[in-house]
Parts: sequence; structure tokens; C-alpha cells
Amino acid sequence: MLKIDRRSLLQGSAAVALATAAPLSPAQAATVNRRSIGAMPLNDPVLDSYRKAVDAMKRLPASDPRNWTKQAQIHLNFCPHGNWYFLPWHRAYLVAFERLCQQLSGNPNFALPYWDWTANPQLPAAFAMPTYNGQPNPLFNASRNSQTATIPASVAGPQVMADILAETNFEVFGSSMPDGQNSTAPSWQRVNGFQGPLESGPHNTVHGIIGGDMGTYMSPLDPIFWLHHCNVDRVWNRWNNLGRANSSNNLWRTFAFNGQFVNPSGASGTTPYNTTVAGVVNILDLGYRYDAPPVGAVALSQVVGKSINLAKPLHLIQSAVTGPAMLNTPLSTRLALPAPQAQALNTSMLALNRMIASPAAIRAPSPSKVIAIIRNVEPPASGNVNVRVFVNCPYLSAETSTQDRHYAGAFTFFGSGDNHHSAKHSYLIDLTKTVAKLQIAGEMSSQIDVQLMPVPLPGVPAATDFKPGSIEVAIF
Repeated sequence: MLKIDRRSLLQGSAAVALATAAPLSPAQAATVNRRSIGAMPLNDPVLDSYRKAVDAMKRLPASDPRNWTKQAQIHLNFCPHGNWYFLPWHRAYLVAFERLCQQLSGNPNFALPYWDWTANPQLPAAFAMPTYNGQPNPLFNASRNSQTATIPASVAGPQVMADILAETNFEVFGSSMPDGQNSTAPSWQRVNGFQGPLESGPHNTVHGIIGGDMGTYMSPLDPIFWLHHCNVDRVWNRWNNLGRANSSNNLWRTFAFNGQFVNPSGASGTTPYNTTVAGVVNILDLGYRYDAPPVGAVALSQVVGKSINLAKPLHLIQSAVTGPAMLNTPLSTRLALPAPQAQALNTSMLALNRMIASPAAIRAPSPSKVIAIIRNVEPPASGNVNVRVFVNCPYLSAETSTQDRHYAGAFTFFGSGDNHHSAKHSYLIDLTKTVAKLQIAGEMSSQIDVQLMPVPLPGVPAATDFKPGSIEVAIF
């Protein structure tokens, strides 16, 4: 009880702190509108305010909590990755940073732009120019792999984003609860669960393709970081607006982020910004909104979502993996289903295909889900790679298209080679759609062959030394 009361007290203090920042508090200012940078000219007032704020942060003394490096160190010291606090923590981080930008730019209506890697896949020009108007450009970062980096459609194209938005379970979409979590103690903030498709796909891959500072846990040193995460946040908001529900588990909702962020106060001060996960789930309550849904939000599957408990699959088939993964070479794990499970899966996939084909069947109970769990992956010591996941593909090679019916998803590493990123990670890949297509094509039997195909990321030194601990297929 004491811990809960103390947390409530801290939240109350944070609310008072917000109220003291009169020009910046959402309760006292109009809701700001976060816009796509793809629609902004170089001299857009939003970009001018962002340059001014970033430049001011870089000029502040190291003792000031608003200092540019100090802001990046928040990410280094506190950011959760690979668990279900990934999305809400980064939302709170963005809110605190946006308010600091309002203060330091002198523009109380400033809203962070977002980089829509689907509609505008190339690094925005405003960030690629070493100088702007004859002066050093505060948005330029020389450490990047390329100043013309482009995000491939196989990473964040319309179909990829549609598939991510079609996921109906929060712990698959937004990464899962840490293994064994039984309290809201702060120590759980960085304990690994499973990375879902939004984090392990577009999030990690954009970090890796940009590279340099963006490839490390000090990634906020690159000004594009904030626009990248703004788009991740926008995708989460769009997912909610499609009727998808966040977790109702109190271990998620009541978890507190205390003593990590700062909020502007007056013209030049700060106060603590403390919040819970529940305190950041509604973006209008935080004082901002987005101007448009992400590309790829249409053409979603109409199938009713199935609520699943990742800790309690109906069936679980596990196989150890031998040897490290080799670049451009498939690593296969054949998992044999017992006859009753194989029959149940085939029946369920037939039902799924009928539901997709018949709008009248949409109200029917949702069929099974098939999830691949790629567990305890030792990340590469250096470099990065895009690990594509296929099912039962007899001709798999590095050239096999992500449009192939056997393709199920992909994951990429974030922070590889970073001294603060030595832990193993686990990934969730939803195989349901792929298995259903293969069942119709007569390519499913009592065997599921989960295949990993590591291919190079464009412009990024390729890694060859990562190793999965095991691959499981869970049927829910």
C-alpha cells in the first residue's frame, strides 16, 4: 500500500508541475497537431522551431537536464525494449521532449513532426543537409551510414504496415510482458519479454539502416530519432483507433515511470514529469493528435481478433537450434505436429480462409492463431541483418521475395555491438496468415518448417554471428 500511495503522491506532484508550465500545459493550451515532415518545406515554421530548440539544447551546459546529451542519456539509462513498456515509455519520452522544445523554441504550439517511412521512405532532406541558410544545421548528424538512406518497402511498405495493424493482440503487436513478471517494481522496466512485429520490424530496422548514433542506445543524439519514434507512436494510435484494445493487465496499466523525464517550468526551469502507463494511453489527454492515419491502414483483414494468453498456448512445439545463422543461407527448424494437433490446425485454417472469403462469416468465433517464438537470440557483436521468416518454403534463397506466399515476417536487431545491449532477445512472428494460405495451396501437413533467412540491410555492414537459442511454434 505504501508504494501505491507514494506513487499516487508522485503523480500528483507531476500534475502540479504541469500546471506551473502555463504556456505548455495541455490543460491550458490547444491540442497541438503532429504533422508529416513529408509535407513540409524546408522553411516550415515547425522545422524552424525544431532547429531552434535542438540548437538551444546543444548549447546548454551539461549540468542542465534539458541538455541535448542529457536527453539522450535518459534513453540509454531507462528505455525499455523487447517488452510491453516499449510503446508507453517512448510516448512519455516524446511528450516530455516536445514540451521542452516548446519552451526552448519560444513556440508554445510546437508539435513534433513524424517521419512516415511508408509514404516518404528516404531520410528527410531537412536532416541530410550539413548547413542550412549558411549556418551549421542542428538537425544534421554526420555519424549516419548514409544521408540518403531509404527504408525498403519490405520493411515498412503499405502491405507490411497493413499486416502490423491487422494484429489484434496487444502483446503481439506492441511486444509482450516480461517473462515471469509478478509486480510493478521498477526493476521490471527493462526485463525482456518478446519483441512484436512493430518493434522488431520497422522500429529496429530504421534504427539500423540510419546507423551511427541511431544504431545505439544513445540514438536520441540524432535528431531524426524523435521523428522516427513519433511515427511509431502514430502507428500505435492508429491501431487503437481501429478498435484494437491495449492490455487491461494492471501490471501494465499501473506501472510508473518516475524520476526519468523532466517537464518545462517557467521560461528556463524544469520539474519532474512522472506518469503511469495508464496516464499516457490517451494522446488527447497529453495535448496532441496526428493529422492522418498511416499509409497501409486500409485493406486490413476483416477477421475477428482472438484474445490470446502468450503464457498458455493450447499446443507448444519446441526445437533447439544448432549452429549460428549464416548470411544469405537459410536456417531451418522442422517441427513435427502430433496427428491430433495437425488435424485441429488444418480445420482451424480452413475456417480462417472461409471467414476471409465470406463477410457474413466475420461474426463467427475467431480460429486459432499460430505464433513462432524465436527465443534467446544472441545478437551479433557488430553489424546488422534483416532476418526474414518463412514457412515450408522448398526453394528458399536470399532472393526469395517477401511477397512469396511462404513469407511470414521479419526481425532486425537494435543496438548490436552496443555495450548496453548484450542481453539475448526473443521475437514473436505471427504465422497464422501464412499457414492459412499454405493450407489452401496444399502445402501444409503435420510438419511446420520455420525458416530464417538472414539478408543484408541496404548500406549497413552485415552481421554473420547471431544465434537463436530455440524456435517454438505455439498454437492458441
